[in-house]
Amino acid sequence: MNPTKIFYLLSLIAIFFIGHYYSQFNIQPVKPEIITINNDDEVKKQKSNILSLQLQLEELNNQLIFSLDELKITSQKLNRSLATNEFIKEYYKNYVPRCHPEFVSEYDFLCALKIAQEYVPTINELKKALSDSELEIELLKFDLEIAEANLRAN
Repeated sequence: MNPTKIFYLLSLIAIFFIGHYYSQFNIQPVKPEIITINNDDEVKKQKSNILSLQLQLEELNNQLIFSLDELKITSQKLNRSLATNEFIKEYYKNYVPRCHPEFVSEYDFLCALKIAQEYVPTINELKKALSDSELEIELLKFDLEIAEANLRAN
């Protein structure tokens, strides 16, 4: 036999043995390594945190809606009071100088003065309530923005 043929034959046999042992090595199942991560407490904590933030956001939203309703009602009352006050002022500014003093009764003048005196404190109270409501709305908007930012962060 030719030495080249012998070399090829031995190389082929060596390759078959290497392939056989390699396949035996790969057939054995790999032992799985199970890594357990116990983060249930952290997940529950985050979920409860998100839930509390959502509840807080909902409460702030309801407060904002309630404050806006109060602001609207107060604004309407203020507008009515201002309109009445302006009507009385215009009436006496335009009507009283045209009338003769003998036709303007003291009773009419005192009634108008009494009405004006009643509405001035009411108007002042409504202005104060309106400014308080506006301040409360601004605070609620700020709290709402903070809660939304916290909710987005989580």
